Amino acid sequence: MAESTICKTLQDATIQFAALGGGAYNTTTGALIGAAKTYTVSFESGDVSITYPSRAVNNFKDRNRITSPPSLRYGADTEGSISFTGYFRDATDSAVATLNDLLASLSGNPSGYVGTDWESTMDSAAGAADAEVFSVAMKLTITNQGDGTDTHEIAFNYIVGGGTYADGDPSTLSFTGVINDPVDDYYLG
Repeated sequence: MAESTICKTLQDATIQFAALGGGAYNTTTGALIGAAKTYTVSFESGDVSITYPSRAVNNFKDRNRITSPPSLRYGADTEGSISFTGYFRDATDSAVATLNDLLASLSGNPSGYVGTDWESTMDSAAGAADAEVFSVAMKLTITNQGDGTDTHEIAFNYIVGGGTYADGDPSTLSFTGVINDPVDDYYLG
């Protein structure tokens, strides 16, 4: 099958955060697992950016000269990153997740519904409540608006991070996260 000729645009993407001990998304199918809590981001600027986790490549040189062929070996794995900007709509809510509660909880200040009802994906299992670090899962879904079968997903289970608030027209919440999933164990489909 040939690569699609349909270019995707910012109107095609949806960002969803999820939480469930042990990971909220199946890394083989991308499906949400069990009773994971979810929050779908709405009112965002469409500027999501993802840098995939990767392996460093070491080039061992001969007296600082690149050899032919080069002597290449894999080095240490490097975490990935994700960022996007959402519009500020609500600071906190005890009954539903808000973007601000999610950012505050990831920053170390459990806040609102996310702070009291969500569990870390770092927990050893659903309901275990044994993780030191609060992390969440995230899935980016990109769907061709003219063809619902033309859907693509990227999902990660171990994201930590935080964000910033900025006054403006509109006021914004900027999320910056670190992706801690192994280089070869996240969903891309």
